Amino acid sequence: MQNEVLRHGPLQLYPDRHRANWKGREVPLTLREYAIVEKLAQQPGQDMQYRNLYDLVRGSGFSAGIGDDGYQVNVRAFIKRIRRKFREIDPKFNAIENYPRFGYRWRSGS
Repeated sequence: MQNEVLRHGPLQLYPDRHRANWKGREVPLTLREYAIVEKLAQQPGQDMQYRNLYDLVRGSGFSAGIGDDGYQVNVRAFIKRIRRKFREIDPKFNAIENYPRFGYRWRSGS
């Protein structure tokens, strides 16, 4: 559906434009950052593995970084940039939670 808006608490996602708003203000996400936010927010409270998030933005099986788990560093960097962009709008932003050594989740009720 064109012009569809997905709402998750104060988050609004515009899939057709790959844009996100937080508390009514646009978050300047890249396409890859948007894909991560959309995936996490569509399944609040559900843990997403580092590998699944990396495959989402780089393609299944893509390898980068050092060692078998090197992609985790890249996912952490994506999440760090995403959080920073949300915190520029809302310093108390805490909707993305880490599940140590596993991945991330969008906080239920956020």
